[in-house]
Amino acid sequence: MASTQTKQKVVGIVPTAKLFKDDNPYGDTYTFVNNYVKRIEENGAIPIGILSNDGYVNKSSLELCDSFLIVGGLQIHPYHFEVVEYAIKNRKPLLGICLGLQVIHSYFIVLDEAEKRNYTGKLLDLYIQMKKEKYMFVLPVEHHWDVHMLRDNIDDTKHKINVIKGTRMHDLLKKDEVWGSSMHRYRVNNVSKKLTISGTNDDGTIEMLEYDNFVFAVQFHPEVENKFDVLFKIIC
Repeated sequence: MASTQTKQKVVGIVPTAKLFKDDNPYGDTYTFVNNYVKRIEENGAIPIGILSNDGYVNKSSLELCDSFLIVGGLQIHPYHFEVVEYAIKNRKPLLGICLGLQVIHSYFIVLDEAEKRNYTGKLLDLYIQMKKEKYMFVLPVEHHWDVHMLRDNIDDTKHKINVIKGTRMHDLLKKDEVWGSSMHRYRVNNVSKKLTISGTNDDGTIEMLEYDNFVFAVQFHPEVENKFDVLFKIIC
């Protein structure tokens, strides 16, 4: 009798990193937060870490994965960009959280700029060039990280997010508003028309983005509790 067991998906977790900040080679580190792993396993998938070599990822590592999760962090590295490009070109589900939303946003801004400049080189190289040109992919935002999160004060870190009707995110969440934990000091700027804005804060900050039916991103942190499992099911 043939097995009816469904093969578990492999989700590549794209971590935050501290690279080349000083002369100590042991200061170059990657950070994986337990809550991301927990949510993926709770939703039936297998989490694995995506590691770079000096900031650049081996494509063979990405080919092991069925989908990807770009987690929160403080800085965009080349490997972030490479993962987004690979996921989109291969139509593999992608969920971006906090910095992950900003990475996805930045990728599409660079894609737009490449079209304007008739640029045919690597998008990562254009991104690096635009950074040198002081392009503002994100802008500072106030009052989106007023409370330092602890295990017993998660509700204190939340603010309201308005979910836009007619978007896939609204179809998934089935709500006009949700409350999500906010821990960021920057907001995305001049979002590409290739992306759909699917959620905002009352102050106008973009909190949710989506592309086609396989790329979703949120600025808040759904991993801190299991109320947003529907988001993790996108990649699981």
